[in-house]
Amino acid sequence: MELAKELFVAENISDLETVVYALRRNIPMPRLYCILLSVLKNRYEIISSWQLCKGSLPPPDGLVVGIANGKQEAYSLMAYIIEEAVQGEKDLCNPHTWIERNANEIHL
Repeated sequence: MELAKELFVAENISDLETVVYALRRNIPMPRLYCILLSVLKNRYEIISSWQLCKGSLPPPDGLVVGIANGKQEAYSLMAYIIEEAVQGEKDLCNPHTWIERNANEIHL
């Protein structure tokens, strides 16, 4: 699993350094949800850190672009990402183009 250099971070994340440290070492954190850009599926997914770190799902093929504390906040953050894409007149059929600042991280 890779983390984007610049993450979208929900307002309720109080200690970003600890969260990034835990994710890089596959340590799940309670109530932490990640927004993952799945490159092969060409879509975003909201996934708990437990599922992501402990491998209860198939290995992710993408890039973590956002983090939030709680599922509701993750949905709000995803809505924010979509709003930014619409305002920036991005191609909504190609989610990997929505995040310009992370484009160098995405290998298609």
